[in-house]
Amino acid sequence: MTGSIKLGEYFGVPVRMHNTWFVAAVLIVLTLVFTLRGIYPWWQNVLLGIIAAVLFFGSICARVLAQCTVAANRRMPVKSVTLYAFGSLSRLSEQDIHPVPSIMMAATGPAANFVIAGFFYGIFFLLFSLGSLMAADLMQWVSYFNIMVALFNIIPALPLDGGWVLRAILQVATNDYAMATRISTFTGWIIGFVVIAAGFIILIFPHPRDWFAGIATVAFGWFLTDAATACRRQVLIRDALRGMTAQDLMTDDYTPLKQQLTFDLVRDYIINSGQHTFVDIEDGNLHGIVTLGDTQIHPSNWKTTRISDIMTPAGLLKTATPDHPAVDLLEQMDDYDIDQIPVLQDQKLLGMVTRERLMRFLRARAVLKA
Repeated sequence: MTGSIKLGEYFGVPVRMHNTWFVAAVLIVLTLVFTLRGIYPWWQNVLLGIIAAVLFFGSICARVLAQCTVAANRRMPVKSVTLYAFGSLSRLSEQDIHPVPSIMMAATGPAANFVIAGFFYGIFFLLFSLGSLMAADLMQWVSYFNIMVALFNIIPALPLDGGWVLRAILQVATNDYAMATRISTFTGWIIGFVVIAAGFIILIFPHPRDWFAGIATVAFGWFLTDAATACRRQVLIRDALRGMTAQDLMTDDYTPLKQQLTFDLVRDYIINSGQHTFVDIEDGNLHGIVTLGDTQIHPSNWKTTRISDIMTPAGLLKTATPDHPAVDLLEQMDDYDIDQIPVLQDQKLLGMVTRERLMRFLRARAVLKA
């Protein structure tokens, strides 16, 4: 997914952090700097803001973990998660999404935030009674942030938790998951712009201290519209690729290499081929893949580096069968930052589905409005 940073995989689920988190972190720091101004030195306020941002990020991670646990228990396996400041955008296969488990998963989000808020407020009360006022203020703000996220997510608009509930209701009413998703994301997009407009109104007619609230409101509206746009784009891609399989879109546009050869021997061959992907095949079986990114080797190591040293072994590759849905392949490429997925049958390489091939197909369908 564009605009996000991969944090890693947890229990096999790729987790990304959206770039809007950096904006949210700055807003959290500024909130504490300005609200605690005159109470503590400015550098302590900055430090408290940074710690609050880290604790709030941990709260969102705990919230997502709770939702993923509920989803897994209800047989709705999460394929990937993108963390936003207001929660997360979880990707599930369309066939795995069911109305009742969706509502349970959605309800878990705000419930988790309220529990986390109560936890931090309990620490605040304890620290306040012990006279540790600075640490108590920090805990109170983190509790407040969690309450605001819980309340914000009640809004019935994707990708907020309330939007999951709205989509589940619409899915039951229309018996059409795609239409329910489009309506829910459009609602999120509209509400996001309403929030942005509200923020600008606050900025135009400011109270002496309301300018910061206006900036924060605009930022949250932007977060929501950006996430809703990502959801809508996902639906449009799913619709365009519906019914298409790996066999329909795979290509044989790749070049064979032998893993025993040194890079020095095949460098010119790689350059002159004009290809981006190279495969090691023996008796029709795929042994590994080399991409242009793997060939960035210092010249002093060309003569000693073998293809086997830089290729990704077949056992570590994401692979597909001929009947694998094409939309899942594109989403896997986004989740794992890869540009190609081999199509295998009985360990035999039949072809390769590439990001470039998928994007050309999507552009063609958009032009032809097919």
